[in-house]
Amino acid sequence: MLFRHLPDEIFQALSGSNRALIEAVLNDLADIFYDHAEDPIKDKSTIIESIEDTLHKLDTLAWHDDQKESFDSPKTIHDYALRIYHRLVNTGWLVEEQELYRVSVLMTPQISMLLRSLVEISRHGKRNYGATVLSILSNLESVAKHPKERGVTLRQSAEASRDFSAHLNQILLGIRSLQRELFASRDPKAIVAGFFDLFVEGILIADYKTIKTSNNPFRFRRQILELTQEFLNNPETMGQVAQCYVDQQLITMAEAQAMVEKDCRDIIQTFSNIEQRLERIDEYRYRLEKRAADTARYMDSSRPGMANKVAGVIADVAKFDKLPTLKNVIGARFVGMASAAQPTKRREPPPPRVMTPSEVSADAIRLRDQQRRFHEARQVTIPKMQNYLDKQIAAGDSKHILDFTIESVEDFVCFDHLRYVGSLGVSAKKIEESFEVQFTDQYVDVHNFVECREFTVVRRSKA
Repeated sequence: MLFRHLPDEIFQALSGSNRALIEAVLNDLADIFYDHAEDPIKDKSTIIESIEDTLHKLDTLAWHDDQKESFDSPKTIHDYALRIYHRLVNTGWLVEEQELYRVSVLMTPQISMLLRSLVEISRHGKRNYGATVLSILSNLESVAKHPKERGVTLRQSAEASRDFSAHLNQILLGIRSLQRELFASRDPKAIVAGFFDLFVEGILIADYKTIKTSNNPFRFRRQILELTQEFLNNPETMGQVAQCYVDQQLITMAEAQAMVEKDCRDIIQTFSNIEQRLERIDEYRYRLEKRAADTARYMDSSRPGMANKVAGVIADVAKFDKLPTLKNVIGARFVGMASAAQPTKRREPPPPRVMTPSEVSADAIRLRDQQRRFHEARQVTIPKMQNYLDKQIAAGDSKHILDFTIESVEDFVCFDHLRYVGSLGVSAKKIEESFEVQFTDQYVDVHNFVECREFTVVRRSKA
């Protein structure tokens, strides 16, 4: 049975007249018992103090005696805390353990899991799935690289995918129920307040606005599907991951293989139909936003839905061959541009465009390589100049400007920058330590190519 691990009186505390106080206390006790840095076994005084702190935060206190008890009606905060504490102990939420004079309080694992689930339901709100999709992709890449050691992380990816799929279903069902509730309401304030409180704050995904941008959380869907499909098509990888399942969960190989295949297919199913499910969510979202915008526009001037009613009147009038005389509304002027205003129409996404890779011609590739090599040859680097000087001077001690040879673009660039070696920065200190450029006041023509001041490059002595 589902409740065979829970006490029979577990929900009595939440079904009586004092359930509001009990809910507030249990909500705060969950944070105390879930503290990962503290001992899960608490002192009785700590629990009572926590209950008192919770009661201090409440606006009003009122205790209803649902059944005859031996306690007197509470009058102080401490009396309220004791009454709630004993109610939680009697109904099984808390368990007391006495060791000599010390009374400790704890929660059984089943009660702790129940309270955690109830708190998650009450705090259910926005979620951010950018990190979830990234973690799934990271786990799958880890499995692809190390299937023997990290194959068990495939299970975590499948669980995250199933949780993600379930949350999308909750969003869809939540929007449908909210739509029926708001459409049935005739109170404009309730419609607008329900839209912002229930939909914007409670149902919508935190990163919903990024879904249709280039930085959306599902941009890694293709990689996830390719990796998962590769696992299914590769028997060797499937066997290694299944062996990891066997070692971690102590099951048979047949059970592990079936589990691996199911996990892969769950991931593929989740990310294959994500677009259709998001489109349905977007359709319901658009209807809700349109109703809320329409209500807010006519809240001060007319009733909600006036635009639809006016459109219905015009459609009914169009059925007559001769327009009838509306005697009761002459001079009222309620039909006009302002009263029949509609919210902005939904913008349809552009149709998909097939991307075809364009082939680059061989001539363009050859020209691009030539340009790249030419730009590389024009770059001045210290190793190039060092090699040029070593090749020109070789074993000699000096060399005149007219004795230098220029055989390529690299040689010309190095020769042209010999005159400015002193201004090339700290990296050129190595060249200045090995060679010295001595200038004269005369200008010479070098190989009928460049005219510059005469200079001689002299190798410095090590001494």
